[in-house]
Amino acid sequence: MNALPPYSAPPDINATNGREGLPRRDRRKPPPPNQIVDADRFVGLSEAADRIRRMIARLAATGATTLIEGETGTGKDVVALLLHRNSSRANAPLVPINCAAIPDTMIEGELFGYEKGAFSSAQRAYPGKFGLADRGTLFLDEVGELSLAAQAKILRALETGEVFPLGSMRPRRYSVRVIAATNRDLASEVAAGRFRSDLYYRLAVVRIEIPSLRERRCDIEPLVRHLVRDIAEQMDCEVPVVEASALFALESREWPGNVRELRNALEHAMVVGEDRMRIRSIDLPEPARPLASPGRGTARRADQKTELLQTIRDCGGSKAHAARRLNISRTTLYRRLQRIGLDPAIV
Repeated sequence: MNALPPYSAPPDINATNGREGLPRRDRRKPPPPNQIVDADRFVGLSEAADRIRRMIARLAATGATTLIEGETGTGKDVVALLLHRNSSRANAPLVPINCAAIPDTMIEGELFGYEKGAFSSAQRAYPGKFGLADRGTLFLDEVGELSLAAQAKILRALETGEVFPLGSMRPRRYSVRVIAATNRDLASEVAAGRFRSDLYYRLAVVRIEIPSLRERRCDIEPLVRHLVRDIAEQMDCEVPVVEASALFALESREWPGNVRELRNALEHAMVVGEDRMRIRSIDLPEPARPLASPGRGTARRADQKTELLQTIRDCGGSKAHAARRLNISRTTLYRRLQRIGLDPAIV
C-alpha cells in the first residue's frame, strides 16, 4: 500500500550473512501480542487495515510460510516488510525477488546460486537468493507468474530445505522463511492447471488478503497525508496543504492502481502545481480531477446528498454507524455533509 525504501537490512546487519548466523542474544525479540514494530507503515483506519496489522502481530512469533494476495499497488511489499521486521529473523536480511522479471533459463541460478565456472560467464560463485536470505526471509513477489517448471524447482527446495547450486555436486541447506505475494487468484490458477496445487498449499499456510483501495475509502485521507509527507521528504521541500476540493476528488476516484497510483497522482500534483505550498484539484493528473461540467457536478452532489441522508436515516440517525456502512471515517462523513451544505450537528 505505501511507498517504502528498497528492501535492505541495516549495513551492519547485511554484512553478517554467513552460515554461522547471528548469536542468539543479538536477535530481535518478537513484539508483545497485538503490537507491531513500524505499524504506521501500513496506513489506514479501516477494519481491513486493523485486521491486517493484527494478523502481522499474530504471525510475529512464528515462521509460517505466508501468501499475501491483493491487486497491484495495494501494498503487498509493505506487509511482507512488516512480517519480516516483526519476526525473530528481523536482524537477518529480507531478500526480495520479482518472479515475473526472471526468465526461466535464469531462475535456477538466481534462486539457488552457482559455482565458479558452472557456465561460461560464471567468473565467481554466487550464493543465490536462498543463500543470501539464510536465517532471514525470502520474499517471492509475483509468484503467480512462475512457469510450471520453475514452480517444481521451488517446491522441492521448500519441501527438503535443500538447494543445489548450478555446478555443485552437493546440496546446501539454508534456514529461510518464505513469504510470497501475488495479484492473481491462485486458487483459480490451480483449477485452470496454471499453478501447482502442491506449491499453492505449501505457500498458503497462512493467507493475508489486502482489499483494494476502492473497498476501503476511509483509508484514502490518512494515506494522502502520509504519502504527501513522504514525497515532500524525498523532494526536500515543505509539506503542502491538501485542499478540500483535491481531497474530495481523490476520495471519489476508483484507483485501479490502488496506493501506487494514488502516490503517483500526488507526486504529479506536487511537481507541476504552481503553488508549492498547496495541492489543488486542478494540479491532479486528468483521471483524478473532479468532473468539470456544472450540470453533472450539481447532479452528482444531489446524488451524494440523497445517499448520505438516506444512510443516516437507515442507521437511526447514528453518524458513527453511517460512516461504518459507507466505509469512511466519521470525520470524512462530517466533511462531506458540510460540502453539500448540511450542518452535521443538526442532520
